[in-house]
Amino acid sequence: MGNIKIQFYLCRNFVYILSSASATAGGFKIYLRFKHGAKMRRRIQTALFTVYCLWFTVSPAQVNSDSLISVYTMKMQKYLDKENNASDVFSFTKAGIEVYLPATDFSQKKLEYILFWNELNNFQQLFINNDTETMLKYCLEKADNPFHIFAGGIQFQRIFVPAIPPLPPKMLDHYFISLDPGHIAGDLETAKMEKKWVDIKNPPATLIEGELTFATALILKKKLEAHGATVMLTRDTANISAFGIDFVKWTDSLFIKAIDDAYARGDVSFEEKNYLLTKANNTEIFRRFFLLEDLRERARKINEFNPDLTLIIHYNVDETNTNWNKPTKKNYNMAFVGGSFTADEFDKPEARIEFLRLLLTDDIERSIEFSKYMMESLVEKTKVPAALDSNAVYLKDNCIKTDVSGVFCRNLTLTRKVKGIICYGESLYQDNINECKVLSKKEVKIGEMETSKRVEEIAEAYYQGIMNYVKSKTK
Repeated sequence: MGNIKIQFYLCRNFVYILSSASATAGGFKIYLRFKHGAKMRRRIQTALFTVYCLWFTVSPAQVNSDSLISVYTMKMQKYLDKENNASDVFSFTKAGIEVYLPATDFSQKKLEYILFWNELNNFQQLFINNDTETMLKYCLEKADNPFHIFAGGIQFQRIFVPAIPPLPPKMLDHYFISLDPGHIAGDLETAKMEKKWVDIKNPPATLIEGELTFATALILKKKLEAHGATVMLTRDTANISAFGIDFVKWTDSLFIKAIDDAYARGDVSFEEKNYLLTKANNTEIFRRFFLLEDLRERARKINEFNPDLTLIIHYNVDETNTNWNKPTKKNYNMAFVGGSFTADEFDKPEARIEFLRLLLTDDIERSIEFSKYMMESLVEKTKVPAALDSNAVYLKDNCIKTDVSGVFCRNLTLTRKVKGIICYGESLYQDNINECKVLSKKEVKIGEMETSKRVEEIAEAYYQGIMNYVKSKTK
């Protein structure tokens, strides 16, 4: 059968695990590096379980394929498949999940790879420690072979766990929380380039969503850290992107490489690449390319941080209120989690493997549970109701409603790319006739920023939602 060897090394503040295995068909090596902290035991357990999964494969006789087909078919229909087209790409068979390249003619479908039912644990554990591109590489290499016999082996990325604050313990000790303040703009010029500002004429009110989200994140970060949490912001300065630089510096230093990489991934066509490089003005580059690259960087930073919880912070507007220069009476809270893929969203290999991650892990279910606490707190603190799917066209056309009021599956870049527990919060409508008045006031000072008490209330609502969720897990 072969043999497996696991070695532990302790050096300063790090634990090293080196495992290797050999078999007739091939072998693999795994190297992991951990920093001491409260998560270390869980990481080691995960690592050892992963080694086990990669070496020992459950025999097909032990797998109830009919039951698994039923479970994952129901989950796909409930959360992931908006237009009932996923079966054109994903086929549940007695052997496992067959993934096909999209084709207009069913008879011309070509198999991309198979995930066998008896290796689902392998896939789930590998996705914990590897990004989407690496997982796609593994799956394409394995094709129709099991994970433990394909050539090339497995190599985990290094996992770094920040040190935990010292005792005495606090409610959020051991929790790692990522906050993503939506958008970038900290001034009106950038906000107009982003198309993320509200300019109400009567009553006069000018709001920049990127400012509101950033202020909310700063207030919330302080509250969470006071209770022991380790908090990471995807951007920590107004007008600065997730890359740590502004748009102008990004175009000077990173644009050409980014467009080359995007073309290689298939994210942009040759024609689009050529247009962006030779004809597009700055606003076009910003809207058509930079904003998506910024979202990819946010997802990368969050996944690298490996948080227990992720909160994406946004403020909403009434979609029917053209140009947002007059007030609306509508006002709702809502939140999004992953899922609700449409037929044209299976075209790219990355999207297909992200679909599989959401299908085969419990990220959607845990995110719905977390978002439930966030929505309950938002509704209670703001006195703004949770949205129904009839309250906005995109909720009906692009989303799948969950069993939790105001929480919807939606295939946004971050709900698809960010791993683990995520709540994509869209609190209240900025252009509401009452909200625009209170949001435009400058009553609270946060560092060099001034914001409104209403923003402080939103931060408090998110804070209470997180605390209530954590309390539910510690009972």
